[in-house]
Amino acid sequence: MKRRIIILLIAFISGAPWTTINAQKEFQNLKGFIKTSNYAEGRKLIVKCLGDTLLNSKPQLYQLAIALETKANDAENMKLYLNQKYDTAAFFNTTGKIVEYTCMLDNLERQLSPKNIEAKSKKRQETLSAYYPNLYNGGMYFIKHKQWDAAHKFFSDYIELSRSPLLQAKNPMPMSKFARAAFWSMTACYEAKRYSDVFKYQDIAEADTANLNYVMQYEALAYLQLKDTANYVLKLKEGIARTASTEFFFSRLTDYYNTVHDYHAAYLLNDSLLATDSTSTLYLYAQTIALFNMKEYDKCIDNTTRLVNIDSDNAEANYYLGICWYNKGIDFDATLVPDPTSKTYKAEKQKVNDMFRNAMPYLEKYRAARPDDKDRWQAPLYRIYFSLNESQKLKELEK
Repeated sequence: MKRRIIILLIAFISGAPWTTINAQKEFQNLKGFIKTSNYAEGRKLIVKCLGDTLLNSKPQLYQLAIALETKANDAENMKLYLNQKYDTAAFFNTTGKIVEYTCMLDNLERQLSPKNIEAKSKKRQETLSAYYPNLYNGGMYFIKHKQWDAAHKFFSDYIELSRSPLLQAKNPMPMSKFARAAFWSMTACYEAKRYSDVFKYQDIAEADTANLNYVMQYEALAYLQLKDTANYVLKLKEGIARTASTEFFFSRLTDYYNTVHDYHAAYLLNDSLLATDSTSTLYLYAQTIALFNMKEYDKCIDNTTRLVNIDSDNAEANYYLGICWYNKGIDFDATLVPDPTSKTYKAEKQKVNDMFRNAMPYLEKYRAARPDDKDRWQAPLYRIYFSLNESQKLKELEK
């Protein structure tokens, strides 16, 4: 016990603090793991040292970490060269760590000795020029294999590490490459159900004009999953305004308006888009729904007639055209005061039957297209056949 105390006292008196002794011990162990290619134990020790505030400020830690990952990376490259079984994920993971530790080392030494950094940085720039581009390729590899968290990390590192002075100084990547990386990061976060992280590189991702439609879809769907209705609706509106392909945003926005019974808002949206494309069956059908829900049956008939003229086999269009005529007849009939002796009453009753007669072919066409959808066509057709004395059709319907 006395001998141990004396040794520690000598170490302290000689100016070698305990932290230095500990660092030397850990770094010596790490060198041993590198020499024996014991990458798993080496990585555990690196993680341990990184969590120690007295050790993670020493450049030697990062130098050794780079050495370990470089040796592991070279081993995978050698397997490829020799046509041996090759671990692609391990190759990309070591690549990512080499870049990460190189940037961490450079940042640390810029703080410790900024005057002597340029010569060291030049060599590190050469290292990064060989490894950094593979962060993007690694991200794509993990996207392909649906390893979403790993993919997000690679694309996130690709963007974040680009801000390092090392990478900014030598052959900076074009903005389009970062925009695409941000898009894939967004994709990975959504698929991993990390909905808040979808917006991490939102501004960069929206610069990817080729994928803007999908970028805004992910944003809208993430807001929906986060139950942020206000931003969900705003993003749908923005998607309609900013993208050439509006079907995704339009369909969901009209569904939202119908769900909250804001039929007038749906009508105005449809009307504005029909002004730009008057023959769009999507917009015409949505307007039919809005007008029907508003009980604007005459306008609904006019709008749906335009739709049927474009697409005569559209089952839903035939249904709404028929049910509008039917509802007009029902509503008008409800206003009549029964008086079989009155000529006026008979004339008004004939108007009801005319409306039913107009409804009949469209509802019959819908029945033929959707025979199992009895809840929609059976009761209206029964009333129509009964009112028009269509006895044969009535018997067939009652079977």
